[in-house]
Amino acid sequence: MQRMRSNTRLGTLIVTTVPVTALGVVVGMGAGASLVVCGPVAVVLGLALGASLAAGIAQAPVPAREVRTFGVRALLARAAHDTRPALSGVDVRVDVAPARLSTVGDPESLHRALADLLVLAARRSPPGGMVTLAARSAPDGVRVEVVDEGGGDCGADLARARGIVGRHGGRLRAEHARPRGCRVVVELPGA
Repeated sequence: MQRMRSNTRLGTLIVTTVPVTALGVVVGMGAGASLVVCGPVAVVLGLALGASLAAGIAQAPVPAREVRTFGVRALLARAAHDTRPALSGVDVRVDVAPARLSTVGDPESLHRALADLLVLAARRSPPGGMVTLAARSAPDGVRVEVVDEGGGDCGADLARARGIVGRHGGRLRAEHARPRGCRVVVELPGA
């Protein structure tokens, strides 16, 4: 998407600059100005007009994702199911209470964040280990935990998930689980 916008901006700049510059030279010479004077002025005006049109394209809004209320159980179950091939010998347990727990946001973005957290937890876990994906009601909404039995840096590689959660008005933190492993806590607004 970014490359497409870049190509569109460049094309707009070229398509606008060339004819405006040519027109400026023709008008300037027709008015009696020398090419030395009207040429640079026409190029500057052509570039300025092209740049302003291209800047308008660069600022075109990106379509918003779907924001709605949805069930947390379905979100967690889908994340566990979709990441199954990447979990390599690690089991996942999904535990949601109450069963009708819900949140608000873009379910596709939150699915990506949870899938990333599951894959990271599986990488830290020993073969045959268990990753628990749990959700509970919290005072300000919903608390989701991804708990593994592994070791290592619990806070590594969380930037993408943290960004998604932050855009949903939530928070993400990592801590060590007891007796071993990591716990990543995601706090989301309730529905």
